[in-house]
Amino acid sequence: MPTYRFEASRGPVVLGSFQLKHAFQAAVTMPAAGIVLAFLIGYSIHTSLMYNYSWGCRIVYLPSVSRLLNLPLERIFWNFLSLSSVPLQLFVVLRQYMLTFSTSNKLQLLRITLVISSVFQTLFLTLLATVGERESGDFHVAFFSGFAVSTIVNYSVFTILMKFTASKESPKHGRRRVAVLLGLVVTLPTIFIAFIAHNVFCVKGAYEAFAIFEYLTIFLIYAFHMSNFYLFSNPSHRILICQQNGKIKGVRI
Repeated sequence: MPTYRFEASRGPVVLGSFQLKHAFQAAVTMPAAGIVLAFLIGYSIHTSLMYNYSWGCRIVYLPSVSRLLNLPLERIFWNFLSLSSVPLQLFVVLRQYMLTFSTSNKLQLLRITLVISSVFQTLFLTLLATVGERESGDFHVAFFSGFAVSTIVNYSVFTILMKFTASKESPKHGRRRVAVLLGLVVTLPTIFIAFIAHNVFCVKGAYEAFAIFEYLTIFLIYAFHMSNFYLFSNPSHRILICQQNGKIKGVRI
């Protein structure tokens, strides 16, 4: 009769796993879902707050995304979904770092810059979700400025690194990144100019331009993510949660 002896596992035990592409999809779509839900609620039950409202020095006629996400009910969904996506965004940061891996010391500084800018981008997005114009208009503008700068830096560095490290990548992907990046270089400064023109000089139509370029900026940010989706689509890239000697080990890809 065979006998069995049970011993403690000497190696890591996989407790669970999920595909990296699912983490990327959730990290990207959750904030977008929050914005969509905010728009649906706003146009369903708060239509009177969306147009012909007083903002600063005059009546304005187009709702900006920042105003919509500042409304009490709408911001609940935005805050919940955007903040819930933060842990998943850190997996995307890690994957970006691994994708641009290079033994060249000349590129190491860019890789470090990529990670730091990604962390700051996530941090400022979190602050934007929790501190709206209702709490502090000055802090909200400062956090948006930080998000804008970290986004431009992150996308620029990622585009440069992929140019030097992804030799097998199709040129069309690189062209898409550059096109989106150039679009953001135009829209983000325009947002600041329009904001100042409205709040400081009360220029007619400036706030409407601010709202339109805010929409365009969000579209371009998601276009950049979509242009990189194929980098995360390999089903063999999985995140493993392991346990060893009674302790949960760090996730690994």
